[in-house]
Amino acid sequence: METISTLLLLVHPALALLIVLWAVRQHGWRKAGGTLRGEARQHALAQHVKDGERLLLATVGVVVVAMLARAAVGVLEEGRVTAMLMPQSLHGWSGPVGLWILWTTVRHGRRTLESMEAGASFGHQRTVHGRAADLMLVLVGLHAFLGFLYTFMVLGGP
Repeated sequence: METISTLLLLVHPALALLIVLWAVRQHGWRKAGGTLRGEARQHALAQHVKDGERLLLATVGVVVVAMLARAAVGVLEEGRVTAMLMPQSLHGWSGPVGLWILWTTVRHGRRTLESMEAGASFGHQRTVHGRAADLMLVLVGLHAFLGFLYTFMVLGGP
């Protein structure tokens, strides 16, 4: 694989590492949020909500970067934008699934916040949000591991 193609394909894992660290920190809210009270909790919750929305947007950005990189490599190596766009591994397929789970997690987080602000019961929504976050973090770990292995394939060449 050409040097330019390799560098293009390595942009995604570099950015994805930041997303993984961010997701782990965001998931840490489950433990940290239970220890806070009063105004400190409200401030931390507002930050958690803001960070969750930003994490979703950043993750969409990393997925777009991965797709653009694969499209560029397809052009460089086979002369077609679509040559490498279809996922060819479990890592490639788990990305869109993980993005959907993250979107679902954020959506349930929004519903939880709406219920809290309305003074309604929000225990069930919070549980669903938390379980979706747990599932997402497991998938992030699996996806990152598969991506780590795929990185060696990219670096190893044909």
